[in-house]
Amino acid sequence: MTAEHLPRSQLTWEGRASDLGGHRTREICGTYFPVSTEEVRQSVISAVRAGIPLFPLSTGRNWGMGSRSPVVDGCAVLDLSRMTAVRTLDLDLGYAVVEPGATQRQLAELLEGTPWMLNVTAGCADAGLIGNTLERGDGTIRPRLEDLLGLEVVLGSGEVMTTGGLDRNGRRPGAVAGPDLTRAFVQSNLGVVTAMAISLVPRPEAITLVHATFAKTALPEAIEAMIQVSRTRIATDGMLRLKDLFVVPEAGRAAVPETADVDAVTVQVPLLGSHAAVELSESNIRETFSRVRGLLSYRSLDTSDTPADDPLYPRTLFARGIPSCANIQRGIGVSSCSQVDQSPVGWLMFLPVVPLEQSCLVKAVELFEAEAERYGTAGMLEFNVISQHSTNMVTQIPFVRNSDGIERAHALRHAARKSFLRAGFPPYRSNIDHEPSELADRSADYQDEPLRVLKRFYDPAAIIAPGRFLEADR
Repeated sequence: MTAEHLPRSQLTWEGRASDLGGHRTREICGTYFPVSTEEVRQSVISAVRAGIPLFPLSTGRNWGMGSRSPVVDGCAVLDLSRMTAVRTLDLDLGYAVVEPGATQRQLAELLEGTPWMLNVTAGCADAGLIGNTLERGDGTIRPRLEDLLGLEVVLGSGEVMTTGGLDRNGRRPGAVAGPDLTRAFVQSNLGVVTAMAISLVPRPEAITLVHATFAKTALPEAIEAMIQVSRTRIATDGMLRLKDLFVVPEAGRAAVPETADVDAVTVQVPLLGSHAAVELSESNIRETFSRVRGLLSYRSLDTSDTPADDPLYPRTLFARGIPSCANIQRGIGVSSCSQVDQSPVGWLMFLPVVPLEQSCLVKAVELFEAEAERYGTAGMLEFNVISQHSTNMVTQIPFVRNSDGIERAHALRHAARKSFLRAGFPPYRSNIDHEPSELADRSADYQDEPLRVLKRFYDPAAIIAPGRFLEADR
């Protein structure tokens, strides 16, 4: 099968909607829509023959970091959104095998009434599971990487391989003997992932959402209380978050929602387990937070009976493994996620890793505040506690969609990246503008020949997602 016979959109890139982040428009050669692993394999073989690189995506909701755009010009987009099958749903062992177009909503609905639930993100309900996991997204219960069990991958050679004990029939009895290359395909361009085995979350007896707000002037004390709580629980058993921390210089106020409370900050965590265990955990957290003099409010919500008109209702849905688009649509100001990339307010994302230590978290806030003031652009900061020693910082940079607003937002993200690198807080997840330099910028003498060898072996023609982290000679 040649490239001419593959399904291809007739739209040029200029005919497509701009992305949420206002990135430079990339020129593409066309878009393929495979519906099976075999069609992906044939797409790769045809791309090698034609010398046209492929940029794979799942549902294209990489909002704030490029949406559907490739890293470099001259690629054909390999849109996997029509591969929507849930190949396996094992309710005995608690895992599913999904294709790239399978969405949070789709799998969550299949799990209704079962002993298992999904570790959902706060993003779009119709976002793909595979793309977000491979990009190291964070779920409500735990980091999405904790869900990753195994992969089916089409290599640049056209070969198909599986990892993590996943077999070609979509079954995974468990990890098998020998080296496991599953994580080599996370945030890389070594192959095209066509299926993923993901771990499900046992549905607990009780789920409570703790939501505490503190005065921003008490930020160091709130951070210390959050760290105390994190030391007494398993970090991945309900994601502990410091969030809703707004940095708003006067020049950037127009892009910030009117409902934003710039004088407060939130600490939030879902508690899962037996009724007795949840009650004990909530009591301990309440006692810890009550000792912070800047505590403004404290709520403990039983997620099973929170009314739909409660402002925290969407967050209780996330804790129960039910995705919702309400928060993202309200934050961006649209009524449908299909409108996100054309929204009146744009968003950029900046995502560094910051140690779980009070001075580091305070320094990260101060670094961003200094750059935000310098560029007159706002930001909303969040810290997700992913382990006993590390947080993923999620920074949303809103901007008005005009040339000045776009320029200042991009300049802020670029400057913040530099200052955070100097402070020892490198990005854990990147955007299409910075991916090509991300690995090399770890240090001045960075060498990564073993990864380059893998790239040359798995993708000898360097046909898959050029510019995406790993470089290879073409």
